[in-house]
Amino acid sequence: MRKLVLGMSALALATSMAWAQQEEQQQQEDTQVAAAEPASFSKLDADGDGRVSAIEAANDTKIAAAFTDADTDKDGYLSQEEFSQISMQQQGMESETSPESQTTTPPSDTSSSPPRY
Repeated sequence: MRKLVLGMSALALATSMAWAQQEEQQQQEDTQVAAAEPASFSKLDADGDGRVSAIEAANDTKIAAAFTDADTDKDGYLSQEEFSQISMQQQGMESETSPESQTTTPPSDTSSSPPRY
């Protein structure tokens, strides 16, 4: 009887450990995906009032950093339009800094000019 109880306990423990590991792995994947995705207006608008407050914007560092400049009517909230302006600016900045968009220009040939003293 003891062996049966111990065996069942060990099985329950092993199952719960495996479940906990899967849960932790899923949370890590969710965090990585969330960090990679730009924040959406609806995700940041936690209270669903149709605007994003500074407190709600604090959940996304890029939005929080641009909040003051983006709040063009200075009401302390970002409207959908103000939020869209941040998103467009960030996408523009990302495309400017992406390796595909960077071009290099060859240095100009200044060797034929004599040095000026």
